[in-house]
Amino acid sequence: MWNVLIARIATVVLAMLLAVTMLPAGGLPSAHADEAPGEQTAANTTPIGEGTEFAADGLRYMVRDGAAVLIGFEDDAALEGAVAVPETVSDGAGVATVKAIEIAEGQVAEGITALTLPQTVEVIQTEGLAAALPALASIEVASGAAAEGDGNGAAGSEGGAAAKGVYSSAAGMLFRSAEGQASSDGEAFAEDALELVWAPPAMVVARIPLECKSIAAGAFVDAAALETVMSFGKMESIASAERDAEGNVTKPGAFTDEQIS
Repeated sequence: MWNVLIARIATVVLAMLLAVTMLPAGGLPSAHADEAPGEQTAANTTPIGEGTEFAADGLRYMVRDGAAVLIGFEDDAALEGAVAVPETVSDGAGVATVKAIEIAEGQVAEGITALTLPQTVEVIQTEGLAAALPALASIEVASGAAAEGDGNGAAGSEGGAAAKGVYSSAAGMLFRSAEGQASSDGEAFAEDALELVWAPPAMVVARIPLECKSIAAGAFVDAAALETVMSFGKMESIASAERDAEGNVTKPGAFTDEQIS
């Protein structure tokens, strides 16, 4: 009797195992059963359409030439303190790499005091940046390590600049390579030489790093709160204002007349 009962139990268990192993794939539940094939992958790799305007995390972008351009801020975003622009952004259906900062006229975020940009940025339109970010005291470019990670790491320090890219940062100011420019003795600058491009409007003390050899036209023009400039190296070139025959400024120098006087 016991032998017969054991045999029957074994038969039932075997039948159940066979039923599970022979179940067709279509009968298995899926965590993404309601998604079309490849939908997840497409959402992460599909480029955003040319000319598309969208908002993400309080910032507004437009896609141009396949890349995202930061053009402004959401009306109700109320951005404050430190804000980091990510390396890539999404409109919910596709992604684009942030490569330019061109904030449109009339766009203002009065609460932003520090801005971190991704190393992928190749163009920064500094004209109008102070009007858009009047409380900005520091601008940084993410280091290579931060750009590969979450994009929120600020790069640069008072003693040196961030990893190489089109732009870099040090002590809260924006720089680019000065390679190809010549020093006062006619010698070309070293590969690591930097040119100071822009200082933010709310910066009070500017600490120029040793690597900086040149200050570009308009570099401090927007730094309305500036009180002190400290340079830790030999400055080879400081842009002077260009004027027409009537004495009107046609191209700003590194500093305003008020800052120099």
